[in-house]
Amino acid sequence: MTVFSLLRPGGSYVQRAFFALGRLGQATNVDRLAVIHFVRLAVIGEFPDHGQPQDYLRQTLQLFESNYNGSFGSYIDMFVQALPGRMRALWGTSYGFPWRLPLGPFKHYILQNEFPIDHYYVRNPEVTVKMVKSALRIVQATAELRQDAHDLDPDEFAERLRALVTHLQSDL
Repeated sequence: MTVFSLLRPGGSYVQRAFFALGRLGQATNVDRLAVIHFVRLAVIGEFPDHGQPQDYLRQTLQLFESNYNGSFGSYIDMFVQALPGRMRALWGTSYGFPWRLPLGPFKHYILQNEFPIDHYYVRNPEVTVKMVKSALRIVQATAELRQDAHDLDPDEFAERLRALVTHLQSDL
């Protein structure tokens, strides 16, 4: 899904604040939605000057891209149920956004602003972003255990290994 929406005046400032706060936070509910492979949100204030007229972008655009499993309807339903406040913050700065978030008008809004993609490239189609994050957590945690292993007796090592496997269970 690729959706462009025109931001209201001042919307880019709200979006930048939203991004900054998002970077400070912990994992969000969107990280836990198993059907989402990729999500990106960007604010486009201008395009590079390659000789074309520069007066065509007078207001800031928001670009939302996502790759997911399942149907459009179930994806939107799940997204809105998991993140209703963030959905308002994310889309509420855009013209035409239905503030009360009833699903019918919101789905219509997304479909009206969506640009269907005919083709996209995925380096590793069988691997999701969540899988990569899990693998990185496992690599980091096992590296720490490996570094400490030479100072541990066999019982301490076994205890640390059990604790590590328990801690990383959702990543395995």
